[in-house]
Amino acid sequence: MNNNSDDEYGALLLRPLSGEPSGPPAIDVSKAMRDGRRRRRRWWAGGSALSAVAVTAVTGGVLVAARPNPAPTPLPTPPPDPAVPSSCTAAALPAAKYRSAEVDAGDSSGRWLIGRAEPDMMTPSLSKSHLVWHDGALVEDVVPPVTGVTMRDINASGVAVGLSDSRADHPWAYRDGRFTRLRGGTGFAVAINDNGQIAGQLGRDQHEQPVRWPSADADPVPLAVPDEARAEVRDIAPDGTVAGTVSEQGYLWMPDGTRRAITPPPVDGRPALTFDPLVFRYGWLYGVVSSAPAEGGLGTRNIVYRFHPGTGMWQQLSTEIMKTQVAAPTGQWRFGEEKPSVFVGRQVLSLPAYLPAIDAYLGSFVVAGISDDAHVVAGIAMSGPADLTLPIQPVIWRCRP
Repeated sequence: MNNNSDDEYGALLLRPLSGEPSGPPAIDVSKAMRDGRRRRRRWWAGGSALSAVAVTAVTGGVLVAARPNPAPTPLPTPPPDPAVPSSCTAAALPAAKYRSAEVDAGDSSGRWLIGRAEPDMMTPSLSKSHLVWHDGALVEDVVPPVTGVTMRDINASGVAVGLSDSRADHPWAYRDGRFTRLRGGTGFAVAINDNGQIAGQLGRDQHEQPVRWPSADADPVPLAVPDEARAEVRDIAPDGTVAGTVSEQGYLWMPDGTRRAITPPPVDGRPALTFDPLVFRYGWLYGVVSSAPAEGGLGTRNIVYRFHPGTGMWQQLSTEIMKTQVAAPTGQWRFGEEKPSVFVGRQVLSLPAYLPAIDAYLGSFVVAGISDDAHVVAGIAMSGPADLTLPIQPVIWRCRP
């Protein structure tokens, strides 16, 4: 086809459009413009703006948009510490007919305390009757079914757990005036939370299995440990997390069944040796970090730290392990101090002495329990090793803001 033919063919195609259209127009031009603007706004508000943050690519004829990276999950915030009380008063706890008595544990509210009557510092198995205090009043004086029972912890419902040091050691629970064995055989219980969950170990002769009892009536649930590793349980948190050690290193067993080691922080630029957990307080795990001495120093350094499991945060509390006490279950780093003091969060609460029947020059104090609000502290005043004939006095400190 030549050029003239092309021109004629084009004119032929356009000829129907040369006249005026008949009837009303089929397209509402104004409406079409409004709809177009509306669609454009929706496009930018919905999908088109994604192109500003996502890279698109055509693969196999399909347009693919890369998803933006999800925002990182924020770490939990450590709970606030309670305020340190401005003043405290000390008083003796009633001990009924007994010359002396010992407080072994206190609950998170400060309302429940449990201990032993006439404790013998040299042979604890000779202690028989157990005393229970509620709101500072003596409410129970009960003898366990076997000798040598020690209650290690008590919760806000007045349920306590512990162990016996008789030949056939068993974990024990106390509630409503009665002692009962926990299920699982020989072993011991070390801690109970306010939900009634119990942590401890079963077995003996360095072959103990860490366990968690869902309640005092339940069968024990084993906590996994690495092969050939020796584990020890220290405490249980309000959510059921169990803290302890595996091969002398700090360890956590989580409520969902996972577990992990706790790596202690360096001390003065030197790697730490171990972290020994003591007790959960105020949402933190308190314990002792051991480190090698500085160059030219002698012996291992023991420093009080606290660790927040949710964030991995560490805080150093004191370099003097035998100065301020951590209110921990019986048997874990408990020591007598001439001037009683205890950690409240990161701060130190100094307590007044109470020495009516103790030699003032030999007396020392052990803090066994503290309430979550730090308004109630309990422990003992004792004569120390110089004179074991002097009584051990159970003491309660009531504090106010």
